[in-house]
Amino acid sequence: MFPDAYEILPGALIISDAHYGKKRPQLLSFIKSIQMGSLAVPQLILMGDIFDLLFGQVPITAQMNHEAVEVLRRISEHIPVLYLEGNHDYNLETLFPEAYIVPLQRQPIACRCEEVSLLLAHGDFHQPLLYRVYTAFIRNPIMLAVLWQINRLLGNAIIEKLERYLEGKDDCYVMDGFEKFVALHLASLELSNTDVFIEGHYHQGRRFEIRGVQYFNIDAFACNHCYAIVRNDKNAFTLDVRRWEGG
Repeated sequence: MFPDAYEILPGALIISDAHYGKKRPQLLSFIKSIQMGSLAVPQLILMGDIFDLLFGQVPITAQMNHEAVEVLRRISEHIPVLYLEGNHDYNLETLFPEAYIVPLQRQPIACRCEEVSLLLAHGDFHQPLLYRVYTAFIRNPIMLAVLWQINRLLGNAIIEKLERYLEGKDDCYVMDGFEKFVALHLASLELSNTDVFIEGHYHQGRRFEIRGVQYFNIDAFACNHCYAIVRNDKNAFTLDVRRWEGG
């Protein structure tokens, strides 16, 4: 068991990679069902890329996603919300002050569910040097503020170009050799005290065992409207995957 691990509650709802935006608006009705209590859960875990574009120092991205941001903010005032920042949504502390925000540099985060030890991450950690330099650059508050001013002077051209690019991406691909990829991806991590590893980012919706650890790659909500409920009956941990059939 990890000392000072974040507590995951049995029955917690996990959602990843909704990529909320004009092309994929279904997240809004889903989180409204949580807010109104028709989908009652004790805890909400957001695994990153919940929004297609949401950056803390770029106000227009919060304006674009205003209703969904407000609903999540209200949810976090009533139930615990763990939000692992992704590569599409980051620097979120001011937008969700009541949520427990985990930036990239603190991932994977050590968690526990009763006596089960877990590591959680969005999934884009331990990447090549060029990617790490890029992510540090785009998360820098000063750089974001400068880019925001440039975007404003250009009549929102940068954000609009990003939107068009992201709307044209195929987010629902199947990765060949995914188990081998994960083995390499996790090779540098110490997993001897870990029972379960959960991440998103790769949109594969797969589960298997690696180095004696249960590995779960969360389904991308953007692709199939799936989410997961944490089950831990007598420390037999699993994720109950369900499909959202709402509007």
